[in-house]
Amino acid sequence: MFRKFYPKNYAESTYDINYQKLYQNGYRGIIFDIDNTLVEHGADANKKAIELFEQLKNIGFKACLISNNNEERVTRFNTDIKMPYIYNGKKPSSKNYIKAMEMMETNIDNTVFIGDQLFTDIYGANRIGMMNYAVKPISPKEEIQIVIKRKLEKIVYHFYFKHKKKNIVLIGFMGSGKTSVAKALAQKLDFNFLDTDLLIEEGEKTTINEIFSNKGPDYFRQLETDLLIELNSNIKKTVLSTGGGIILKKKNVKILKQTGKIIYLDASVETIIKRLDGDDTRPLLADENKEAKIQEILNDRISIYKNAADFTIDTNNKTIADIINIIIKQGGVS
Repeated sequence: MFRKFYPKNYAESTYDINYQKLYQNGYRGIIFDIDNTLVEHGADANKKAIELFEQLKNIGFKACLISNNNEERVTRFNTDIKMPYIYNGKKPSSKNYIKAMEMMETNIDNTVFIGDQLFTDIYGANRIGMMNYAVKPISPKEEIQIVIKRKLEKIVYHFYFKHKKKNIVLIGFMGSGKTSVAKALAQKLDFNFLDTDLLIEEGEKTTINEIFSNKGPDYFRQLETDLLIELNSNIKKTVLSTGGGIILKKKNVKILKQTGKIIYLDASVETIIKRLDGDDTRPLLADENKEAKIQEILNDRISIYKNAADFTIDTNNKTIADIINIIIKQGGVS
């Protein structure tokens, strides 16, 4: 019933989307809604919006605006953007989606639509099979008729995110068994397996330690965020193992909650040290008093892990098979 309104992808903001990646994947045209997608309802183009279109132009994209609003509003917004536009777009009618592609000289296979309303923007794109992103509205202040639609959208999003919960996300400190459990669980459920650290190493063509040493923790944390945004839009039936510090950014936790069911694998300091015995790839373990160091960091993170998780599993004195059985029974995973 609701699937025709489901977006192909979801992003917290138009400005969070990885446009470079879209281009690498073969997309060449982007159609944007305006109000509450690029700026607050009725607002002129701001610096952020202007810079976005400049970025898209530099990447190689063509862009077009479609709004259901009147000509004055659209031309005013477009004063500094200077993009092809369509006003009184009558979304979700497919006519002007097709017209926008003609204006950009793109086609259904290489065009993306980005908008904030499910029943107009996204439904219209879905009707013609166009790749799309639903984005969170910039401002809660809207016209009364849109406020009513938002209440109905909440129902659709409830089922949309519930559907996406088929993914399983494992969080926890290093040595808690995330990667080993994730691999075995994925095999048991016939799911895909992904590991954020491994994906980042593949993308950067270097190790996590070298990224930390050469570019610093802030750079690495941003890589994690960018990766999660991409994965949130594209994975299904996947067990995702994450880096130990991925929960340190609130934004990451928010994305992970949208991506799947989060399970915290809890382990004591003694268990962590035992499991990582002989592992010389982690700088933290080279500390003279590694037990105290691990305890200090774990103390800082444990409440974040537990608050982020849908449920917690004590992994001490448990085999991988034990942990998987608990996940399947307690987590309602099958």
